[in-house]
Amino acid sequence: MNQQPPNTTETPGPLSLDVTDGIATLTMARAKQRNPFTQEFKDQIADLLRDIQNRNEIDVLILTGTDGIFSAGGDVKGMGVRAKGEAPPPDYDRRRIYALHDWLQMLRNIEIPTIAAVDGPAYGGGFGLALCCDFILATPRAKFCSVFGRIGLVPDCSVFFTLPRMVGAQRAKEIMFTARAVEASEAMALGIVLELHEPDDLMAAARALAKRMQKGSRTALGATKRIANQAFDVDANALIEMEASAQAVCLASDYHKDAAIRFSEKRPLLFNWEQFDKDDA
Repeated sequence: MNQQPPNTTETPGPLSLDVTDGIATLTMARAKQRNPFTQEFKDQIADLLRDIQNRNEIDVLILTGTDGIFSAGGDVKGMGVRAKGEAPPPDYDRRRIYALHDWLQMLRNIEIPTIAAVDGPAYGGGFGLALCCDFILATPRAKFCSVFGRIGLVPDCSVFFTLPRMVGAQRAKEIMFTARAVEASEAMALGIVLELHEPDDLMAAARALAKRMQKGSRTALGATKRIANQAFDVDANALIEMEASAQAVCLASDYHKDAAIRFSEKRPLLFNWEQFDKDDA
């Protein structure tokens, strides 16, 4: 989509960010602790997502873990320490959840394709984190769990919003009420997972999908994502208004003009999924 600047790698804290050829890979790097949502983690991912959102040279974001761990979500050890002490006022936790959603919604609505590459457990907030991405690629050893009910909590990290839209209300309630683990094969059958790959092939598959997405129009993909994310929440007239405005912008874009000329001159299009399949065969 864009001319690429020099590649960059940033590795401080519980996450690392690598940008190579326009593809950003955000890696949760504390597998031994199961990549918990500590305050340090939340502060850093918020900063990194703001940075990614503002960098025009980044076309696609891949979010992943390491060593067979995606994320166990909330810092339950920290919750245990808190439970032994004096509880903060309820308003504290209400504001904390709002702050959590500041960056989760940034991830959900960032106007580039996002891919969660899940190897191993994605529990609680980790499940919610994966569901906020556009696509989930997983390995056979991936597990997804809305674990909150096991410790007397309701789902957070947007699971109430994303999961019913992914699997339907009845199945979402069953997954949330039981707090059971959903194995990778079932997650794929339910539509939570797009593709399954062996652990050694997962990141290559995620990058292959990202490289295909790079060849599309950033303007069109970003607008399509924004509108599709609201498809269950607004009426048909509102969607038509968004569609009309987005289409007017896309019709004026250089990408569309080039594609229309290519089509009229019977030259190959830059973004053609069936041709990608043939090229990769």
